[in-house]
Parts: sequence; C-alpha cells; structure tokens
Amino acid sequence: MLKPHNTLEEAVLARHVVWMEKRKVLKEYWEWCCLHSRAFASIAILSPRSRYAVVEMDLYGLGAGGLDECAGREILHIVLEQPLKTGSFFFISPVHVFACVQEKSAVAFARRMCRSAQEALSLDLITHEEWLRGELKRSDAGGRKKSAFAPISGQARPEVIEALLKDLDAAVN
Repeated sequence: MLKPHNTLEEAVLARHVVWMEKRKVLKEYWEWCCLHSRAFASIAILSPRSRYAVVEMDLYGLGAGGLDECAGREILHIVLEQPLKTGSFFFISPVHVFACVQEKSAVAFARRMCRSAQEALSLDLITHEEWLRGELKRSDAGGRKKSAFAPISGQARPEVIEALLKDLDAAVN
C-alpha cells in the first residue's frame, strides 16, 4: 500500500513523490527536480481505500525541450502496457504524461517512465554543477529542440488501447 511522503528527502530518495491531500512536499519536490534537472514524477493517492493512483510525469520545468517522436512512442507504449483504470483518461505529450493505474503498479510505472525520459533527454549525463555553469546548453544548441511527437489522449477502454497498440506496431514496422 502506498504511503504519502512527508519530507522532501523521502521523495528525493524514492525519485518520485507520493501525495494525497497535502501539497507541500509535492511543490518542494517539483522545485528540486527543476533545480537538479530530473524528470518530476508524482503519484497521487485518490483515497485511502482506492485501488488506483494517478501517476504523472512532468518535464516542463527542465528547459530541455520535449520528447521526440521515438521517445514519445516509447512512453506511449509504457502507458498502454499498464493496468489502467477502465474508463479513466490518459494523456501523453512531449512534456507531460498522466494515467490512472492500479496502486500496486504505480511506483514501477513512475520509475519506468522517468528512466525513459531521463535517457531520451540525456538528463543524467551531467552533474548538477555542470548544469548550473551552463556547460550543456540544450536550448541554445541548434535552437530550441522541436518535438515531432504530437500529444495523444484517450479513454482507457480495451478497444482504444488495442487500436493505439496496433498503430504503434505499424509505425515501428
């Protein structure tokens, strides 16, 4: 069972923040992620007895551009593989992803999404000090990165998921 984080340190160690009602740690963790160039991941517990959680990944505060088409397809595939809450909505864009998944898979889902985004945007390849000194200027190198990944949203129903997976397979082949 997921438990909300009570301190920023707990969230930093987990590499995501779990929250329910209080937003203080959520805000602190978002600011920490922006400062340290990390993908922000949050897991919202809907209610104490809920079997589902809303998992969100935000890359907006990084200034590193968004996910390109290849990385976007990978994130979409990760989302569609999850045990999504039937009838809930999911959203995948170059800088923001959210989906309502079973509570027991929320942590693994958040970690997998963030790992994929970190690799796609090369966020873990430099130290925080190098980032502050500007030794890697993502937004200045050849202009701001333009994403070729169009946002996708849908309702978690078997026929929608099946159609999107079929489209993904067709795009790869």
